[in-house]
Amino acid sequence: MNDSVVHILSSQVANQIAAGEVVERPASAVKELMENALDAGATQVTVRITGAGKKGIVIEDNGCGMSPHDAELSLQRHATSKIETSDDLHRIASHGFRGEALPSIASVSRFRMQTGLAGSKEAIEVRVDGGAETETRPAAPRTGTRIEVLDLFLNTPARLNFMRTDKTEEAAIVEAFRSLALANPAVGMLLELDGRKRLAFSSQDAASRAVAILGDAFAENSIELSIEHEGMQISAHLGLPTFHHRDSTKMMFLVNGRVIRDKQLIAAMRAGYRDVMFHDRYPVGLIRLELDPADVDVNVHPAKLEVRFKSPQTVRAGVVASIRIAIERMGQLVASTTTDQAMSAMQGSMPSASASSGSSYSAGRPGGSLGGASTPNFSSGDFRPPARPTSGGVPADLQRILFSSPSAHEAEGNYQLDGEQGSNELHLGHPLAQIHRCYILAQTASGVILVDQHAAHERMTYEKLKKQLLGKSIATQMLLEPVSLSLHGEAAAWLHDNSESLVAFGVELDLAGEESFRIRSVPAMLSAEPVADLVAELIEACRLLGSEAEAGSSGQARVLERWLGNRACKGSIKSGRLLSHEEQESLLRKMEKTPNIAQCNHGRPTYVSLSLNDLDRLFGRKE
Repeated sequence: MNDSVVHILSSQVANQIAAGEVVERPASAVKELMENALDAGATQVTVRITGAGKKGIVIEDNGCGMSPHDAELSLQRHATSKIETSDDLHRIASHGFRGEALPSIASVSRFRMQTGLAGSKEAIEVRVDGGAETETRPAAPRTGTRIEVLDLFLNTPARLNFMRTDKTEEAAIVEAFRSLALANPAVGMLLELDGRKRLAFSSQDAASRAVAILGDAFAENSIELSIEHEGMQISAHLGLPTFHHRDSTKMMFLVNGRVIRDKQLIAAMRAGYRDVMFHDRYPVGLIRLELDPADVDVNVHPAKLEVRFKSPQTVRAGVVASIRIAIERMGQLVASTTTDQAMSAMQGSMPSASASSGSSYSAGRPGGSLGGASTPNFSSGDFRPPARPTSGGVPADLQRILFSSPSAHEAEGNYQLDGEQGSNELHLGHPLAQIHRCYILAQTASGVILVDQHAAHERMTYEKLKKQLLGKSIATQMLLEPVSLSLHGEAAAWLHDNSESLVAFGVELDLAGEESFRIRSVPAMLSAEPVADLVAELIEACRLLGSEAEAGSSGQARVLERWLGNRACKGSIKSGRLLSHEEQESLLRKMEKTPNIAQCNHGRPTYVSLSLNDLDRLFGRKE
């Protein structure tokens, strides 16, 4: 009698288990098979989908193909041409390498593969039904490989119960196709859904492919740049801060040509945009990282969607550096979509105006000013600034890059920046009127500018405070009489141990008891603020963001972002305040000299530009 309870799984069961990880849904199979085609050196890949991929997936390429012997062997688990020894795992440069995709897919479908070597007089067709025995037969000579996957999950019906609607599954396939098309611009690609052409890309350069996938609006509201950071090449195509998205799906990353979804890179990209974008909005952009394959481990996820970096801090710092340089190069540009939104709002309130599908305005800097015009009588209509969010934190190790100028980046990091530095001059014209004590109307040579006075002054205050604090040149105001501050519990205990850390922010205080303190000085720029509230907010920011582990100037970035973001807002010109003509003029001139003035520190646009062409269309002068 055999008492053993341990046994070896059959190859069919093992493949089906692997399929549970590798082939999560039809889009997973499409991705794996397309990657095999790309690894085979294909210059053209065609994908045909039937029934959202559950009924049929056909992928045809013109790659190197396989000999009959290799074709049969490729259906064996862990059979691969990509690696031979364990040392190869440390320098993986191909898409697929585990040898799991083909046998896993073949174990849960009716699998058909026709392949042959270029120039060979023989080819082979390999068939597998639900992981059963492999059948082979001769086939007509061909260049490349054609794989047909029918009735996916035919012998694992439970998996079908977890499938989403056909539209959702098709959307996942389209997303996988787009990602691989983005990563391989030199390869022509075609996607058909139920006989209808869905996407088609000819062979093109990387920039053209990015525009083709991310859209013309992205091209109009983004810039390209390339830097070298500690031996790593970073090429980025980044959207303006005011050109944002509702989720992270428009944040795309390529590592050595591989499309990945890495939480650390997403966090780093958001950190780069942090103080110029709404906390609940996401940037739009594409970042390509090229680094030594030995410095990145791609063998950490069954579907190879995640990677592990040998030096994650260096990679994140490089990503943030490229974004901050890009934002500096963007100057004071506001996305053209803000103009489109303004036009749509005004056209919606003017039914007699000729309708237009969109604005021909392109993202550019407003021209010089014209004076002498009479003051028009405008109404601000229903436009209201969005609700103001709370700022989040930025990892402390990125402080030097986040709060320093690109010129400092290049000097300290020895960056090589490709592309010409664009002119950052901004011309906002001369003020004509203040509208509803909220917006300033100015005239330029090319049209008009509408400025949100509160959002603009908020950014100006924020940048000034940030410069003073990080330059260690903060002007402090000694109080005539100390102001009492009462704290309780953990907050009081923290302050007892960390009172000296507030000095860097211009705040000095004495201990007056277990839960009582006396404030002796505050930053001069904020001396008009309620002193106790000001210091209490600073203490809260330090506590929440872990200042104990971030002592010194190198750890102030996160605290500054949270504390100054709120303080700059409260200390700015408020909506509803009447400004004289001189004050309006002064605000515009100061805006022209302020970094990142296109948006307030919460990400709202500070101005909207309407060209003469926009105005002509608004009033029906042009179609």
